[in-house]
Amino acid sequence: MNQESQVSQKREPSRISFYLRLILAVAVMGLIVGYSMTYQVPEGNAVVVTRFERPVRETMEAGLYWKAPWPIDRANHVDTRKRIFNTPFTATLTRDRKNVILLSYVVWKVDKPERFYTSVDSPRIEKAEHKLDGMVTAAKNFHLGNHNLSGLVSVKSEDIKIHEIERAILNDVEQMAMENFGIRILQVGFKRIAYPEENVNAVLDQMRAERRTEAVTLRAKGEKEAQRIRDDALVNSEETLKKGREQAGIITGEAEKEAARIYADAHRLDPKFYSYWRSLQAAERTLGDKATLILRTDQGPFEILTDPPTIEKDSGARSSRRGRR
Repeated sequence: MNQESQVSQKREPSRISFYLRLILAVAVMGLIVGYSMTYQVPEGNAVVVTRFERPVRETMEAGLYWKAPWPIDRANHVDTRKRIFNTPFTATLTRDRKNVILLSYVVWKVDKPERFYTSVDSPRIEKAEHKLDGMVTAAKNFHLGNHNLSGLVSVKSEDIKIHEIERAILNDVEQMAMENFGIRILQVGFKRIAYPEENVNAVLDQMRAERRTEAVTLRAKGEKEAQRIRDDALVNSEETLKKGREQAGIITGEAEKEAARIYADAHRLDPKFYSYWRSLQAAERTLGDKATLILRTDQGPFEILTDPPTIEKDSGARSSRRGRR
């Protein structure tokens, strides 16, 4: 009896230990199964759930979600954050047959995770950027072929068409990338422009020609402005001279009128003296300082030299009285 009780007492702890291990194993298996039935979506990521390798749904919002346990369902994470891809240096011909080497960049992100997962093989980011490189290069070659080199480099800001070219490339590739790969292209731009050695002299010559053209234009504008100023000055001077001539004519007319009045008054006072005085003035105008003339003195106006008129006293007195009056 004592031996049986001792044996039973020895078996009891071993049973408890067995049950504890069994419960722990079941709990661990439950945790494993439960963990395999959940998946977490971090910020900036999306999850494409596949069932036997076929996509069944996509999850864009961050959080914890349920799915069937592996190997039935599988959660495939896709990075949906913005990315910048620098394309390799590519040589491109412009419309005027100039060879340029461009380094471009593309800002993109995954907008349709399920479409991206099914259309791009692993490694998906590298494969997606490779596809973007091909699309952007083709569009870049096409649109640069419609522009001259001055659309990329010029001393005139109105000739540069870089933003228009970038926008045209973006319009060409964004719809194609979205429909085929679920990728949204946000921006396409030129990061660096280089030239082959043989084109450097051509670029410098073009810049010199543009500078010369600009100089000629500025000189023409300066000459035009100078001519306008000269014309305005000439018009103003003519107006001033015209006003001066008009004023001078008025003053001269008034002076001549006053002189005529004085001559008339002098003639009325003493006609003979007036005739004598006018004859003297005519002789003075005719004879210069060193003039030598042989003329008759018995005819006018030189008769006054040999036969001056006699001034009567009465007429002189009358003239004095008239003057006092």
